[in-house]
Amino acid sequence: MLPHASRLRRVAGRVARRVARPLPLVLLVAALAGCGVPGTTFDPSGPCVVDGQVAGAYPDLEARLPTALDGAGPTTVDSGRTCSEEGLGTLAARDVAVLTFAGATWDLGDGSGVSSVVFAVPDGELPAAWIAEFYEAGARAGKKTSNIEATRPAFDGAADAWRLDAINDLSLQTVVTWQEGALVRVVLIATKVAPDASRAVHDELVTSAVRNTVEAAAGG
Repeated sequence: MLPHASRLRRVAGRVARRVARPLPLVLLVAALAGCGVPGTTFDPSGPCVVDGQVAGAYPDLEARLPTALDGAGPTTVDSGRTCSEEGLGTLAARDVAVLTFAGATWDLGDGSGVSSVVFAVPDGELPAAWIAEFYEAGARAGKKTSNIEATRPAFDGAADAWRLDAINDLSLQTVVTWQEGALVRVVLIATKVAPDASRAVHDELVTSAVRNTVEAAAGG
């Protein structure tokens, strides 16, 4: 369930599509580029008739993302929106018509990576519980996803959070979701499952990703 690449894509069914391009994970950002009216192209300034994402599509949302993860800049940054039923997944049943997002991804190599994402709707407040539901539904629908665990931990600056952990193939993946005003913050972390892999190292990366995102939101 996590940043981008191609294995996690199956976990979320294609709902979470890009924003973590270099990573071997993908329960990431909701963006099914290409779904919509045939013959149309993604235009972030016009009506939503096709899903898509590109760097600079929504600069206001991109400006809310962390610019560094423990001092290192992101590998990719982009933003977009989705309005197709396939792209919206469980959000469609919540009467969400258009979902906008921005994401920054850090490719840490060897199957590890972090994505920090912000989600919003054009009008009103987007409940964090709906995004948590979106990711959990994608994970439980994955044929190669196991050891799924949903918890409600407390993080500094994100006390009322949802955490989802799962193993997909040889990838340990975590999604942490929390509310920030009308917006929803999400961090997605993936590390390789191997005999010498450390769960403590994975959890430290989760804590670091949340901390950096909270600091970015606070302007620090």
